[in-house]
Amino acid sequence: MKTLKLTLSVLMLMATLAACKKGKSDPNDPGNPENIQKVAKTDLLPYYIVAERKTGDQKLAIMTFTQDGDGLKVNLHRQGYLRSITAALTDNVLSFDLDGTGTYTYSYKLEKNASGQLTLKSYLYSDKTNTAQGFEYAVMANTTTAQNYENADFKTGNLLFRFSAAKTIDWDIRERQIGTKYYPPPINQTLPVTAMAPEVSIPYYAIGTGGFKANSDFIGAMVPNWKNVNSQVMVIERSNIIYQANKQ
Repeated sequence: MKTLKLTLSVLMLMATLAACKKGKSDPNDPGNPENIQKVAKTDLLPYYIVAERKTGDQKLAIMTFTQDGDGLKVNLHRQGYLRSITAALTDNVLSFDLDGTGTYTYSYKLEKNASGQLTLKSYLYSDKTNTAQGFEYAVMANTTTAQNYENADFKTGNLLFRFSAAKTIDWDIRERQIGTKYYPPPINQTLPVTAMAPEVSIPYYAIGTGGFKANSDFIGAMVPNWKNVNSQVMVIERSNIIYQANKQ
């Protein structure tokens, strides 16, 4: 009996040691700290973040990254707005303080897989002047996989817009009156002339690859997903309204 108890004890100890050893060395265990890939500042350069604030005007923001010596800068774009801020990257958490006072702070928890691809695990925006403020949604996109939007049409509901070869956003294209024409007798009337035409055509410029801006009129980007849409979609803001549009 003593021999049996001793054998069982040895087997249990060996099983425990084996489990501990596997937990430390298992390359597929995401909970193992040894398997966490460290995100470097240069890893962020091909990426951009698109985020929507909960309240206020100019809710949509596009954040791109540039190297500044050994440091990293975040370029934060909104409609008619640009700020470049030095960012910190510690334990795979990217953070920056918009004005250096702690009033407007941003924090993004990142993850890097074995192939070197980054994903955004969580995000936080804090505004000490407005407790209701924060992020409604945020997503990270890669410039190498973002869909091209140039020379393409997009549609959301009945709204159609185009990024023309002339580098303009042709907004809300539909049948419109573009002039009048006089028809002599027997018609003897001045009648409207209609054609497919936009409400406005506004020049735009690219924000890196995947994003664009038209001063204070438009801002937008291609993203891999957005809220309830789990596929590539364009997010664009005009007059404080954010649209989700599909490439045609």
